Amino acid sequence: MKLFSLITLSIVLGGFTCSNALAIDKLNCIYGSKINQMISFYQGRLYLTDSEYTILSDIGKDAKRMVNYLQERKKKLIKEMKESQVEVRSRKIRTYVVNKARVAVLGSGYIKF
Repeated sequence: MKLFSLITLSIVLGGFTCSNALAIDKLNCIYGSKINQMISFYQGRLYLTDSEYTILSDIGKDAKRMVNYLQERKKKLIKEMKESQVEVRSRKIRTYVVNKARVAVLGSGYIKF
């Protein structure tokens, strides 16, 4: 009878220990998965930030070149527009200036205004 009780007690304790070990492994897996999700999320944010920085940097460089071009050639552009009699409409003036600037500043590049 003692032997039977000892065997039963050993089996119960072994099962309890095993179930606790499985629960701990399960928690490790759950917590690890959650941390991996957070890592992926923040890596994605870093990638987006890098991409946005590159795009904004390019836009800024183009804008600097345009500002410099327009400031340096303002009087010349006004004179050319008077000579070619560009219509005094905002859209026509803008198109004329932007086309001139594109050729001078960017060559074959494209700036969207």
